[in-house]
Amino acid sequence: QQQQQQQQENNHLYHHDNKNGQNVAALSSTRTKKTVFLVRHAESLENKRLAALTKSLQTLGGLQLPSKQDVWTSMELMDVAAQVDSDVSTVGMAQIQNVAQQLAKDRFVSKRRVDLFAHSPLKRARDTCLG
Repeated sequence: QQQQQQQQENNHLYHHDNKNGQNVAALSSTRTKKTVFLVRHAESLENKRLAALTKSLQTLGGLQLPSKQDVWTSMELMDVAAQVDSDVSTVGMAQIQNVAQQLAKDRFVSKRRVDLFAHSPLKRARDTCLG
C-alpha cells in the first residue's frame, strides 16, 4: 500500500490545502513538460552602491583618491535595512523598460506560452517582474 501511495505521489503534482492541512492532487496523472525561464532582477540601489565601493577601493589601490560621488554612494551601504530590500536604481528602471519593450516586440510571452510569472517578495524582483 505504501508503494502504491508513493507511485500516486510520483504521478501527481500537489498543492497544500491550508484549510484541511492536507496535500491535494492538483493535476491529472499525466506529466507535462514545462520550461522555466530565469531572469535576474534589474540593477538595484544595492548593486549601484557595491559598484561604487569596488571602484573606490580600486582607485585607492592605484594610490589615487576616489571621486566624492563614489565615496558618498559607498557610504550608503551602512544603511543595512536598505540593502536587504533595496529599490531598483535609475539604470535598473531603464533596463526594465528596455527588456519589456524587446519582449513585447518579440511577442515572447505568447510565442513561448508563458503561463506563470513568479518572483521573490523583494522589491527589486517584483519591480523587474511587473515591468
